[in-house]
Amino acid sequence: MERYESGLVSPGQIDSLLKLRLVLLFAEYPWLRMSAATAQQRLRESPWAIADALDELAGAGLLNRVECCGQPMYRLTTAPEQRLRLERLARSFDDPQRRDEIYDLVRATHQERRFRDMGMARMGMTGVQEFDTVII
Repeated sequence: MERYESGLVSPGQIDSLLKLRLVLLFAEYPWLRMSAATAQQRLRESPWAIADALDELAGAGLLNRVECCGQPMYRLTTAPEQRLRLERLARSFDDPQRRDEIYDLVRATHQERRFRDMGMARMGMTGVQEFDTVII
């Protein structure tokens, strides 16, 4: 079975369970547009964590961010290649065995991101976006 999460589940992309839940929600309802407040009501998570996750997903190109009535609204990306990859990830997630594998991969990626963030903070490099370009 092909691994549709490769490249998607990585630091700076889908690197937390919250981001995974958000992406799966948007993949299930591709027409959905929602604000951070609406996502908070649906997912019952911290509003700050949701706002950060939505901004990071938009920055990674997995979601589109548009301003509506003075507040940011998010929807699934319109880029065909990314959208197809997200839809395939959602289909893979429907298989219980693959779901467990995806959860494990996201947890490992989350730990890797936390480790990298701590290393960057320790070195005073808090504004670095692309981890692979930093030579230590």
